[in-house]
Amino acid sequence: MVTGLATRQSGIERAGFPPHNSHMGKTKIPATGEGFLGEIMVHKISRAVGVVDSVALAQAGWPPQITLKLPDGTVMKGRLSDFRDPSGNERAKFSAQ
Repeated sequence: MVTGLATRQSGIERAGFPPHNSHMGKTKIPATGEGFLGEIMVHKISRAVGVVDSVALAQAGWPPQITLKLPDGTVMKGRLSDFRDPSGNERAKFSAQ
């Protein structure tokens, strides 16, 4: 007969993320495009760096579409897969502008 197991606390922590880390970062969901608004992104081919101005969320098998606003005021549209996250150097150069 096992007694008191449900009420006893173990000294071993549960695997996974501790509760205090759950709200540290912004959640981005590439499958739908949620969470990318306002993020700095880089176009893979032209290497243009800008801020995500709008996101058309993915629906019925279509990929998410984003609009990237470049520092000169122009916009670049494309699928989310056409863009990538900036490296540290690219992010630093963009924020200095």
